Amino acid sequence: MASQPNSNAAAARAAEPQPSGAERGEGALVIAAITEGVILAVWLVAFPWLALRMGGFPPSAAFFVRWAGVLHVVLAIGYALDWLRFRRTTLIVVAKGATALFLVAAWIVDGLPPLMIFAIVLESTMAAAGALLHGPAQRSRQSRARLRLVTPVHAAIRPAGRQ
Repeated sequence: MASQPNSNAAAARAAEPQPSGAERGEGALVIAAITEGVILAVWLVAFPWLALRMGGFPPSAAFFVRWAGVLHVVLAIGYALDWLRFRRTTLIVVAKGATALFLVAAWIVDGLPPLMIFAIVLESTMAAAGALLHGPAQRSRQSRARLRLVTPVHAAIRPAGRQ
């Protein structure tokens, strides 16, 4: 008898609707954006001269490069808060989209080294993914919430007087 409630609980968890692919994709996008921001921040703060050289930019004061690293950490924290509090990717879409547009404009006006062209592709892909995944993921979350409201009472939790 003691194993029955555990099997009933496992069956109830298995019957609960699971997150959709869009929801899982949106979560993976947030993790990727946070990871990218932290890695870039560490690189910019720890090795500003190397970041400038690999980015194809002339030597500059390390302060500004390190400050860019700090801003990457702030953005990564913002991505996490936006996701954890509201299950949104709005900040990712806006920040990555604006970055991609800025880099494209700089590429047209001044030309960019290959690493920065790769950044255009990466940033625009992440912005587009965030914009495209949010709608389906939000609809999936809402439908799962509605299903939880109408799920029948579990067999182990029956009202008094019913067999």
